[in-house]
Amino acid sequence: MKCFLLGGPSLALTALLVLSPLRASAQQAAWWPVAGSVILEGGNIGQATFDSVARRFITLAGGPEALILIIPTANEAVAPRLRGTGPAYDPVELVTMLKAQGAHHVEVLHTRDRAMANADSFAGRLRGAGGVWIPGGGARILERTYRGTLVERELRALLARGGVIMGDSAGAIAVGCYMLGWTPDPWGVVVEDLGILPLVTVVPHADRAQGYVPADETLAYLRAHPGPIGIVIDENTALVLQRSLATVLGQGQVRFVDGARTPALARSVLKSGEAYDFTR
Repeated sequence: MKCFLLGGPSLALTALLVLSPLRASAQQAAWWPVAGSVILEGGNIGQATFDSVARRFITLAGGPEALILIIPTANEAVAPRLRGTGPAYDPVELVTMLKAQGAHHVEVLHTRDRAMANADSFAGRLRGAGGVWIPGGGARILERTYRGTLVERELRALLARGGVIMGDSAGAIAVGCYMLGWTPDPWGVVVEDLGILPLVTVVPHADRAQGYVPADETLAYLRAHPGPIGIVIDENTALVLQRSLATVLGQGQVRFVDGARTPALARSVLKSGEAYDFTR
């Protein structure tokens, strides 16, 4: 078991003892990506955090010459607009921002047509990509468009060949197996996701919750429905998973919730600047 310090306070001994049970046993499948890398963001990302994440993402994608694809489908303001009357969002803005951080080849891959998501002419573009960036919006939109399609299969293949997938907010949720929330009441599964990480459920915007504690609700659900672990992420915070190595960037915290553990060992926290290898 190793703990790494990238800046900020070191993990206390109690935190080390809590983190270590999240290691996969010989009989238990790893919940982290067994190949490639995944970056999960908690939403409302500030410029400094974006810049840091983008640089890490570009490196993990294979460097400046790697092809990067943006899937902005979850954003309701991306044409064709789904609802609302505010200004449209052009994903070319994100293309420009990633190029400003050093990426040379950034393109947009977008549809809300499941038939198109199943077309090789569309999904096949993922085969040449080293990285995919999935911004936030509505998690259900991603489920309805891509779940069970060729796009989902190509995303899995990208990760398996060593690429990187970055999801922010709804994009982070979609990387997991399902989204937890209050509809239906009580706290439970709201959306079935793409399952790129099939043993993880992601809860973003954790520090903005009012009237409840997301980690507590997630833990209660996972105790009653064992299997995945919960990754609960504050806003302006990112978790980088390079296989079993977890690193936190940004300003907040990431909580790991394991419903299979005893109460004293069920939760652990990594703060900004800290890293932990779950296989050590």
